[in-house]
Amino acid sequence: MWIQFEQHSKVYKFEANNFIDLSLALNKHDNVNCYYLDGPSFEYFKSEAFVGSLTAGGSVNCERISFYPHASSTHTECALHVLPVDFDMRSIQIPVLQMCKIFSVQPSKIGEDSCIDMKAIEALNNLENFEAIVFRTLPNEADKCSENYSGNNPVYFDPEVLSYLQNLGFKHILTDLPSIDKESDEGRLAAHKNWFLVDGKAPANRTITELIYVPNSIADGNYVLNIQVPKIETDAVPSRILVYPCV
Repeated sequence: MWIQFEQHSKVYKFEANNFIDLSLALNKHDNVNCYYLDGPSFEYFKSEAFVGSLTAGGSVNCERISFYPHASSTHTECALHVLPVDFDMRSIQIPVLQMCKIFSVQPSKIGEDSCIDMKAIEALNNLENFEAIVFRTLPNEADKCSENYSGNNPVYFDPEVLSYLQNLGFKHILTDLPSIDKESDEGRLAAHKNWFLVDGKAPANRTITELIYVPNSIADGNYVLNIQVPKIETDAVPSRILVYPCV
C-alpha cells in the first residue's frame, strides 16, 4: 500500500510495508553495552503455586525484564535525562510520521578523541525544513550492534554542533553512538543541554535517540521516519525506529 505524506507543502510517497528498522533489539545475550552498566536480566516468575515458564511446565510465560535503557539497546530520551523538568516520556511530543534526513559523518580526530565537530558536518543543511536528523558515523561496521563501549572513549558530538542543529530547525536527533556527549566529561553533559534548552527553557517536543544502527545498504537522503516509544514515567525508554524510503 502506498501512502502519500505532505510536509511543508511538499508531497512524499512511501510504501507502508517497505521500511528499514534502525533499532537494536534488547537480547538475552550479546547486547551493546556502555557506561559499565549491567546488561539486561530476564527472570521467569516462580512461586509455590505457579511457575511462569512453559519450559518449566507452566501454562504461560510470565517474565520479568530488568535493564537500563541507556545501556543495552536503542533508546529515546527527553530533557528529564539531564534537566529537572516537569514532564517525562509519557507526555513527550513526537509526530507519528515525519520526514528525516539520514546523514553519514566522518568524525574529526582531536588529540586522542574522535569528535563530530563543525568541520565534520560542514556539508549538512536543512533546506527541506525537516525536524529530524539521523546520523550514521563512519566507519560503519556491523559490530556496533554488540559493541562494549565502556571505557573506550567512543565518538561524541562537539556541543557547538548541537546548537547549530537546533538553529537549523531540527527537534529530534538520532545517532548510532552511545551518547552525544563524551563518555567522561565531569558531568557537564553540554551537548545534551545545548540540545534540550531552547532560549533557557526545555520544551517537551525535543528528543535524542541513541544506539541505533543504519545499515550500509541504506543511502544518505530523505526518508519518512516513525519513532515508536512506550509511555513510561521515566527519562528514557527503549524505542523502535523505522524509516521508509520515499519518492
